Amino acid sequence: MEEHITPNIAYTPDMLQELVITFELVTDENESGSDPALVLAIGRDTVIALQQEGYIIRPIYVGQKGGFLVEIVTETMQFIWNYHEEIIADLSGLVTIFGTIIPTIQKMLQAHEQRVGKEESATNPIKIKIEIDGTPIMVEAPDIVQAEASLKLAHQYHSVHPKAALQATTKSNVKVQGQVPARKRRQRR
Repeated sequence: MEEHITPNIAYTPDMLQELVITFELVTDENESGSDPALVLAIGRDTVIALQQEGYIIRPIYVGQKGGFLVEIVTETMQFIWNYHEEIIADLSGLVTIFGTIIPTIQKMLQAHEQRVGKEESATNPIKIKIEIDGTPIMVEAPDIVQAEASLKLAHQYHSVHPKAALQATTKSNVKVQGQVPARKRRQRR
């Protein structure tokens, strides 16, 4: 049995690679009474939490009102990509992508829960669509909070889009979109 030993390499700045994620929040199209203030508040809270953890945020101007749209820039280890065959075979690009976007989604979900409350957040969660090079999957909030979420999402994406999964890299065009449901209004008596 042959043992593969990973070289003992000091990590250098040239081993880091940028991953740019387009992060968008919109109102849920299927609901009446959209709440643009809630969308903006959740977007701001998410961005602030990510900036505190060292993420770089770039605003995107689209020339229209409504929604929340930014680019999130983070660095991934080039070392992982260089040795992806030995580390995780075909899913390494996906695991890297999902492992990088999970914190963004978690911050968005936390911001939503803080704004609308735990109960409403659980009964009326944000719908999340993740696109990699234009190929989407829909994700439920409970999938994100599980311990092995990035691997599970990579496997889910691979099973739905096997050809696209093999082509996914840290240079792929990655987009995360959350559809924020309107707040439930309390009825006045």
